[in-house]
Amino acid sequence: MADLGGVKTRLCSWGTSRAVRIPKDLCEAVGIDIESQLSMKAGSDELGSYIVIRPGESEHRHFSDAQYRSMDEIFAGYDGDFKPTEFDWGNDVGAEVVE
Repeated sequence: MADLGGVKTRLCSWGTSRAVRIPKDLCEAVGIDIESQLSMKAGSDELGSYIVIRPGESEHRHFSDAQYRSMDEIFAGYDGDFKPTEFDWGNDVGAEVVE
């Protein structure tokens, strides 16, 4: 799907709830229409709080659900002396047998 860029909107009051208008072109891009079921999730990371809205009621996970971690964070504490070793998987079996 093409990136449609950032869209600015405003949180409004709707009875005792809050509402956000979603532009029609964004709805069409993700295949939702009026009365479509949506799932929402809130979270936070080092950039702050966020809300994710997805079409459908499924609880499938997506790579973008993972919390962002920078390369510096991932490799923090790595001192560069990794030594790969072979792993013994046991004797060859079936079609794996090498003669």
